[in-house]
Amino acid sequence: MQDDPSPVEIRWIGIATDPGKIRVLTTVAGLAETLMGSWPEEEMGDVWRGAVAACLRALEAQTNGDAAREAFILAARDGDVTLITDPGRLAPGGGAEKRPRKKPTWRSRGH
Repeated sequence: MQDDPSPVEIRWIGIATDPGKIRVLTTVAGLAETLMGSWPEEEMGDVWRGAVAACLRALEAQTNGDAAREAFILAARDGDVTLITDPGRLAPGGGAEKRPRKKPTWRSRGH
């Protein structure tokens, strides 16, 4: 997100938005926006409030994105929201990250 006001980056996390669609979140501002803008209303309980508070603290201090990310994950689990938490499986736009294949390295054993 180019207009994202928060430089507090996080390890990528994906959230299911519609069947077959994943939104990739890369900053604390993205987490907060999702929690406050598109979270299922019936899932806005105590764990959700804790996640919102963690995001707001991280944005205010401009640090501690890991704590906000973990609180977001807890809220998603509590609310039965589908996540992909392995950043290696995500790329901007929600596609799978293409990883280059490693070429085998051959070493002489000096025999």
